[in-house]
Amino acid sequence: MTIQMTGADVIDLAVQTETRGEQFYRQAAREAQDPEARQLFEFLAGEETRHRTIFSGLSAGIVASEIDPQTWAEALMYIEATVDRAFFRGSGAPLREIDPGAAEADLLRQAIEFEKETLLFFVSLRDLVQPASQRLVDDIVREERSHVATLARRLATLPEEERKG
Repeated sequence: MTIQMTGADVIDLAVQTETRGEQFYRQAAREAQDPEARQLFEFLAGEETRHRTIFSGLSAGIVASEIDPQTWAEALMYIEATVDRAFFRGSGAPLREIDPGAAEADLLRQAIEFEKETLLFFVSLRDLVQPASQRLVDDIVREERSHVATLARRLATLPEEERKG
């Protein structure tokens, strides 16, 4: 049995992704011992909130209706598989529960993995939206890339034994 997704479902997945990211970053900020790390996680939580607001304001109508059924089906299968595996299932999911007292390096690695998976999802989403909305998705993709770079720079400042974890 296949699950048929609509444009509204795709937008809802984007909103859920940002919601999960915000929850993760807020928890990471609570667990972070270093004030700079805490500030970074709080900033990223705010970014996820902002992105969620953007996606929440979009209607399902931004998803292109002129996509041929084969392309739509393939794109949705990819999105479903990516989102399900990446964000909502199993111990390997980047947004698994944060252990109390988790090391900063672990939080940073988990955040980097989440941001990378988010990038894959939003790049796929870009291909489904109407041309007029692609710029908005491009802007969010650029911001997600900068989040990966910011997190990686922070990870690089940690002592090598912590980075290798």
